[in-house]
Amino acid sequence: MVILARFFRRFLRYRGPLLMGLVCIPLAQLADVAITLLVGDALDQAQDSSDAEWMGHVLTWMDVYAVGHSVLRFYQRWLIVVVSRRVEVDLKRELMNKLTSLPFAFHDRSRSGDVVSRLTSDVEAVRMTLGPGLMYTLGAVVIVPISLAILFTIKPTLALAMVIPMVGMGVTMKLLTGRLHSFSVAVQESIASISHRAQENFGGIRVVKGYAREDQQARLFEATSAENRDNQVELGKARGLTHAAVNASFDLTFAVILLIGGLAAVDRTLPIGDLFKFIDLTMKVFWPLIAIGWVLGMLPRAIASAERVQELLDEENPIEDGEASVASGDVRGALDFDSVSFTYERGKEPALRGVRFTAAAGSTVGIVGPTGAGKSTLLNLVGRLFETTEGEIRLDGTSVKDLPVATLRGAIGYVPQDSFLFSEPYADNIRFGAEAPLDDAAVEALIERVSMKDEVAEFPDGMETLVGERGVTLSGGQRQRTCIARALARDPRILILDDCLSAVDTETEKALLGSLRSAGTGRTVLVAAHRLSSVREADLIVVLDASGAVEAKGSHAQLIAREGWYQTTWEQQQRTDSLSAEVESEIGRTA
Repeated sequence: MVILARFFRRFLRYRGPLLMGLVCIPLAQLADVAITLLVGDALDQAQDSSDAEWMGHVLTWMDVYAVGHSVLRFYQRWLIVVVSRRVEVDLKRELMNKLTSLPFAFHDRSRSGDVVSRLTSDVEAVRMTLGPGLMYTLGAVVIVPISLAILFTIKPTLALAMVIPMVGMGVTMKLLTGRLHSFSVAVQESIASISHRAQENFGGIRVVKGYAREDQQARLFEATSAENRDNQVELGKARGLTHAAVNASFDLTFAVILLIGGLAAVDRTLPIGDLFKFIDLTMKVFWPLIAIGWVLGMLPRAIASAERVQELLDEENPIEDGEASVASGDVRGALDFDSVSFTYERGKEPALRGVRFTAAAGSTVGIVGPTGAGKSTLLNLVGRLFETTEGEIRLDGTSVKDLPVATLRGAIGYVPQDSFLFSEPYADNIRFGAEAPLDDAAVEALIERVSMKDEVAEFPDGMETLVGERGVTLSGGQRQRTCIARALARDPRILILDDCLSAVDTETEKALLGSLRSAGTGRTVLVAAHRLSSVREADLIVVLDASGAVEAKGSHAQLIAREGWYQTTWEQQQRTDSLSAEVESEIGRTA
C-alpha cells in the first residue's frame, strides 16, 4: 500500500477538481439515503392516513433529492475519472522522459516488450485503482456506516443477523488477498513476455521467414501464451472465489431479512416502511461492498504494477548533466582522447584500453581494427551514450562530462551501425535530424549529397513515400545513406559514422565519400570502418587491436608502409576488390 501512496501524490497536482469530486461522493450518498427514508415513511403514512398534502411534500423532496443525487453522481465520476486520466498522461510522460534519458546500457539489458508493458498495462492498473477504485472505496466508507447505523436503530436483532454473513465475507476476502497478489504479479510478467516475443517476431519477420522458422516461432509464442493463460486462470479462480464469497453473503443476508423481517411485518411488529428501508439500505451496504471486492481484486495487481513502474522510475542514470556554459553553436570540434578505457560489466575484460589520440577541429579520423576491437564503443563514448571507465575525452579542451548532455549531443551528427528509420515519410526521416524545420529544397539537397536522388525519384510518392517499419522497404545501402542525410541535416560540428558504408557498392562509396569530404569542411569527422577504403583519405587513422588498445596510428601512406594489421588487411582487401572486378567484368562479357 505504501507504493500506491507514493503514486497518489501525483493526484494532488489536481487537488482542485479532485477535492470537488471527493466532496460530491458523501453528498450523493446522503441524498440516496434520504430518498430511501422518504419512501419508507411514505409507505407507512399511506397505510395510516390519506394526507394528500403531506404526500405532495414527500414527492417534491424525493424529486429534489433524486435530481441532486444524479447530478452529484455525474460530477463525482466525471471529476475523479478525468483527474485519473490526467495523472495517467503525466505518468506516461514521466516514464517516456525517463526511458529516453537512460543510457544504452539500460536498453541493452532490457526487453522492449517488458518496457512497453510497464508503460501501458501497468500504468492502467495503477490508474484504475487510484482513480475509480478510490471513488468506489470512499463511497462505501460513507454509505456503509450510515446505513448500518440506521438499520441498528430500526431493529438491532435483524441488523446483527445481517452483519454476520458480512463478517464471513470479509474474512474470506482477506484470506484470498495473498493469492491474488502472487497471481497478479505472474500475469503482468507473462503479459510482458507475450509483448516482447510478438515484437521480436514482427520486427525480425524477414529472418523468421528466411530460415523458415514460422512453425517454431509459433510454438514458442503458443508456449508463452499458455503460460499467460495458466496465470490468468489461477487469477480468475482467486477472483471467482472472491465474487462467490460476496454473492453468497449477499444472498444469505437477504434470506435472513426476508425470513425474520417478513415475519415481523406480518405480525405488525415491524412497519412495512421499515421493512422497505431494511431491504433498500441493505442493498446500499452490499453494492459498495461488492465494489470494494472489485477494488480488492485489483489491488494486488495494482501494487505489483506500481512496483514495476516505480522500479523503472528509480532506475539510476549514471550520466549526469555537466554545468559548463557552452552552446552547441560555439563548439569547434577538437577532440582529445586521453588514456580512455571502458568496460561494459564489472569483472569483465575491458573493451577499450588506454586509447590516446587527438582529432584536430575540422579533421577526419578513421577508426579501424578487427571485429570486436571496440570501434563502435569508442565512438559511443564521444556523445556519452556510455560513460568512460577510465581516462577522459575532451571537446575543445573541456571534459565531455562537464558539458550539458544536450549541448554535447546537439553538436554531434551520429550515424550508428544499425540504420534505423521510422515508419514515416522518407523526407520526415531526414528532417528528424534537423534542429530547425527543413523545407523541401533543403531535404532534396541532402538527398542528392548522399547519392539518393535517382533512387528517391523512383519511389511511388517520391520523398513523401512512407518508409516501412525500421526502414524495411529500403535496401541496406539506402537505409545507410538516408541515416547519413539525417545526420547532416543538423549541420553538426562533429560527424560520427559508425561503419555506415558497409552496404553500399564501391562506386557509390567513392561518390559518397567525395560528397562528405566537400560537405565536411570545418567539421570533425570520426569514421569507424571495416572497409579500409572508407578511411583512406582520413587525416589520421587509428588502428585498434583485438584487446581494444591502440596498435598504430598515422596516415594511410604511413600505415601501409609498416608491417602490421593495417598493411595486411589493406593488401587482402585490394586483392578481393580486384578479384570481384574481374568476375563482374567476365560476367558482363558473357551476358
